[in-house]
Amino acid sequence: MKYPNRQIFLREKRSLTRCRVALAGLIGIGLAAVLATTAFAENDTIKILSLGDSITQAEINRASYRYPLWKKLIDADIAFDFVGSMQKQQDKYSQGTPPQPDYQGLSFDRDHEGHFGWQASDIINGRNPNNGTGSGNLSQWVQGYEFDIVLIHLGTNDLFYKKTPTSIAADLRTIVNTLRSRNPGVIVLLAQVIPASRSDEIAKALLTMNDSIANMVQELNTRKSPVLLVDQYSQFDLETDSYDGIHPTASGEEKIAQRWFDAIQLAIQTDR
Repeated sequence: MKYPNRQIFLREKRSLTRCRVALAGLIGIGLAAVLATTAFAENDTIKILSLGDSITQAEINRASYRYPLWKKLIDADIAFDFVGSMQKQQDKYSQGTPPQPDYQGLSFDRDHEGHFGWQASDIINGRNPNNGTGSGNLSQWVQGYEFDIVLIHLGTNDLFYKKTPTSIAADLRTIVNTLRSRNPGVIVLLAQVIPASRSDEIAKALLTMNDSIANMVQELNTRKSPVLLVDQYSQFDLETDSYDGIHPTASGEEKIAQRWFDAIQLAIQTDR
């Protein structure tokens, strides 16, 4: 669903030479298959779904990575619409107003599918109580909107609950398959998640999980529905880019947004 004040401006394409593609952040993604089959018409409004946990939803006093990503997409003259069943940010642990001022005469598009504290299995099955983090599950949410590109950053909370990388990978496969059942041609951008410093055990398990995600992307990537691996882990500095060893500061949000933006640019550049 569109944010009520959202305006979509269709602008002329910029030269592809201005596209900044961070190839280091895209690993094992089958570029030839992606570029051969991904095509958006010049006037298409690309519907983008941000799917994840607290990294996506963010606390109420944070901008979230979605805000700098939104600005980058506007600056790139891309006609787009953020979609999702959620608009609010988490206000259980902090108070305030998200620092998301209007930009180029537009109000921030707050639609997303970020669910604070949720595991990948919760995205599939739902969670009760939801504590202001949303209700329902993925199969239900996607009946309310269409999507072309999905950004997935999930798995950190699963590690906190002692889930194994193998079980997390299985849940991520189910999520991708659920998305494909709604849109067989969906482009999935699947993140190797940012670091977390809750314990040495978690830090090691997170590296193993990210390796599993990289292997899974190679399995799931198809010509009809490309799956791109986006490296959100490397170059993310917990000392400066996180305020609690888990969630991003403004600099961390900027880094996450840039990696997503580069991947989106790569995915849509054919026939634009």
